[in-house]
Amino acid sequence: MSVTSFRKRAAAMVVTMIAALALPLAAQAPAQAAPDVAVGTTAWTPEIYPLYSGERVWARNVSGANRNAALFACSAASGIACVSIGQGDGNHSVFHLFRCETRSLSNFIDALAVRNNQTGGAVVRFWGPNYRADIQANGQITEVHPNQAVYDFTHIDIC
Repeated sequence: MSVTSFRKRAAAMVVTMIAALALPLAAQAPAQAAPDVAVGTTAWTPEIYPLYSGERVWARNVSGANRNAALFACSAASGIACVSIGQGDGNHSVFHLFRCETRSLSNFIDALAVRNNQTGGAVVRFWGPNYRADIQANGQITEVHPNQAVYDFTHIDIC
C-alpha cells in the first residue's frame, strides 16, 4: 500500500468518525429557555407498606382544612385506625388500617394526625431508631406536629 493510499484511507476514516458523531447531535432539537413560571411547593407521597387486604389509602391530596373530617369518615367503624400525614404541599394522605401487623413507613416527614377508633384498648404505635409514640384507642384525633420524632418514625404497629 502506498503512502498516498494510506493517507486517503486515514482521511476517509476521520471524516466517517466525525460524521458519525456530529449527525446525531445535529438531529437534536435546539435548546430552548425554560418557561418563566413560578416554582411551586414540592410535594412527596407518604407511604405505609404493606397495606393488607381491606386496608387502603383512604384519600390523597386532602386539604388541611378537611383533614379531620377525612379522619372521622375513614375511621367511622369501630376497629379502625386512620393515619394522616402531610404531603409537604399543605395537603394530606389518609390511610385506613385495622390489621394487627407491623408496617414500614416512608416519607413520614410532616404533620401527623391519628384517629384510633380500634376496640379492646389497641394502640397505634409509631417508632424509629430514636423516638416512639403510642396513640391510645380513644376515638379522638391526636396530632403530632412535625418534629424530630415524626422524621425519625420508620415503622407503625396497629395493635
